[in-house]
Amino acid sequence: MQREYTTSWRAGWGSETEVDVALYIRDALALSVSEGQVLPPVEPQVPVHIPAAIDRAAVQEQWADWWVDLLAFLRNREDPDPRSPRNRYGRPALTQGSAMRQAIDFFGPAAARHFANARGPALRGAGEPAGSTPWAPGFYRRQIVASERLRQLVREAEVRQGRHAYPFRLNVIEISVAGSIWLRTAEDQLLVSSRLAEDGPGLEAVLRKVIDQLV
Repeated sequence: MQREYTTSWRAGWGSETEVDVALYIRDALALSVSEGQVLPPVEPQVPVHIPAAIDRAAVQEQWADWWVDLLAFLRNREDPDPRSPRNRYGRPALTQGSAMRQAIDFFGPAAARHFANARGPALRGAGEPAGSTPWAPGFYRRQIVASERLRQLVREAEVRQGRHAYPFRLNVIEISVAGSIWLRTAEDQLLVSSRLAEDGPGLEAVLRKVIDQLV
């Protein structure tokens, strides 16, 4: 996660393993989600797999609340160490025996492999294998570039306004879903698809709009 810290504002761009796992579970169990939480399918596509050990109906009942809690947890997270127990999937009330916890434990490793395989070519640079996911080669490099551009847009907004930005924080989370989409889940949190992240002008239009409302 790349972040800029100043005395008045904080902005960052990155990806979140917990969000990846949540969306993977949603697609693997073919869960339905309520309006306002609808996002396209994961890209690459996740095969539907409903194991006998998982209570799909119970996960369906718990997923939406957990998703809301997870996003809130990520917004409020203060500990920067991703290895900290406090940073694992949020929601302190998520007990070990719950259906949602069991789904996380079951699908977590598969989700990690799924996204590592999709984004892996980015770590090798040039010479990615033919047929790899189109956005994959730039996934990690783009996080660094996008984070820097995000900071530049804040500076540009300050120049336009003729003043320093008001205190704010903004966390942009890149998600691997189909389509060029974005979803503002809170004033200070924005989900952006990898497809939109590749679209320079389209992405900047979205970021400028959000930043202008914050600074």
